[in-house]
Amino acid sequence: MRKEARITSGKDYKDVYLNGKSAANKYLVVYFLKKRERGLRLGISISRKVGSAVIRNRIKRLLREAFRHNEAEIKQGYDIVFIVRQPIKGKSFHEVEKAFIDILLRVGLIEKRDETTSDSID
Repeated sequence: MRKEARITSGKDYKDVYLNGKSAANKYLVVYFLKKRERGLRLGISISRKVGSAVIRNRIKRLLREAFRHNEAEIKQGYDIVFIVRQPIKGKSFHEVEKAFIDILLRVGLIEKRDETTSDSID
């Protein structure tokens, strides 16, 4: 993932938390804030309560991959922060991607899409 596509500073995370909107599902909480004309930045927050470093890093990799697969469909100009919930532990990529898409559809950052056009990895 490109460095420009990441939220890296605590100040930026705090800005999204305080000024942005949020929604949640069983696996993820999303905060999002309209920031700029173009570009999209992603931040991931995951507590130690979710699991060991190995588990947390795996979940972050899966979320970044879901972001990469769906980046073209996400509305531009937003900072998006995902907070990972414990039930996501042990889920497959497809389950993580489904939760990722579901939450972004709910908040309107991805337009409604046809299920037959979703790409899958076999």
